[in-house]
Amino acid sequence: MLHSGDTEILNFLEQIQLARNVTAGLRCYRLRTMCLHFGRWLKLTQEQMRQLIFLSYCHGLGKIGIPDAILLKPGTLSDQEWAKIREYPEVSALMCSQLPILKEFAPLVRSHQERLNGTGYPDGLTREKIPYVVQVFQLVNVADAIISKRLHRARNAPASDRPYWAQAVEEITKEMQAGARDPELCEKFFRFLELYYRGGS
Repeated sequence: MLHSGDTEILNFLEQIQLARNVTAGLRCYRLRTMCLHFGRWLKLTQEQMRQLIFLSYCHGLGKIGIPDAILLKPGTLSDQEWAKIREYPEVSALMCSQLPILKEFAPLVRSHQERLNGTGYPDGLTREKIPYVVQVFQLVNVADAIISKRLHRARNAPASDRPYWAQAVEEITKEMQAGARDPELCEKFFRFLELYYRGGS
């Protein structure tokens, strides 16, 4: 799956993001773990699995230059702040393109915030222009962000019988119904997500 030298560069990427923000560094590891499980569940090729791993560590590199006041802001972002956030996929891709071992992943990194209906950024790509492996990563990326926030809030909240990953399913379903996600892939992900968080195989 991984090529010679991959482990060293992945460790380096992880340390960079841990140094910038511990939460971001730990998130890379969570994304890698879920991507590997989902990728195997989908029976992706070894090269696609490698791409998922590098997407987990490279997609957020561009956030290094975003001030904490914006990146960690708990409330609603202003239009100017949101514009700054939307720049990071391009910056991440540019950073990847500067290093030979990461150059091949730059287009995937650049497109990881695109949507099938053209509402994503930075290029407004649609449907088949977004690689399948990127669509797989997007679902994991979105689910992890939602679940992590839900778990953080739940620490001081009353106990609930509702699965904490259910909100991710609901949010992704809304995006699917709006044409932003592939229905077939989403349904597979929902089945996987339930097994993943309930300890299934």
